[in-house]
Amino acid sequence: MENGYGYKNVKEFLAEYRASKAEYSDYQSAVARWEQQTGNKAESGNLKARLQRKQQEVKEQENNRQSHYYRNDRNSR
Repeated sequence: MENGYGYKNVKEFLAEYRASKAEYSDYQSAVARWEQQTGNKAESGNLKARLQRKQQEVKEQENNRQSHYYRNDRNSR
């Protein structure tokens, strides 16, 4: 039965797996070289902090928007 996806056999899977593992190793080496050259660290914590700030901003905007609607509703009556 042909699904149109997947691997034909284990040998094909292992070849793809090893190739992807080598690519990932190359990527990690490139990141390490970049960190040495620039003195910067690729930190996910910085991205996490930015995401949290943006989420807080969105919540505040939603709260302001809701209170704005209530005020408009009161004035229209």
